[in-house]
Amino acid sequence: MEGFGWQQLLDVAETDAKVIAIARDFLASLEPREVARLPERCRPRKLFTADDVGAFALDLVREHGEEMDEAAPIVHRMAAFFAHANIRLSHILSKANDDESGLRETA
Repeated sequence: MEGFGWQQLLDVAETDAKVIAIARDFLASLEPREVARLPERCRPRKLFTADDVGAFALDLVREHGEEMDEAAPIVHRMAAFFAHANIRLSHILSKANDDESGLRETA
């Protein structure tokens, strides 16, 4: 990942599968001591689909709005990442739908 941050990796991802893989790598990069301080609904979970990423982003944003202690910086970082991942997935899936609509119109 040298020269690239997590946000940049998301920006260049061209498929939903790639975004989900980056999200899994992001979660795997968290230190065990960071994970231990997280509120239950913010703990890493299995991500299989774009909906899983979106649901986790929502949980993180909701928790970020709550009063927190030492977990606040970690939750903030995770919320920012997953919000960005969710936006990137929206762009990718929207483009795929547009491309599919265009194919139907020309057929």
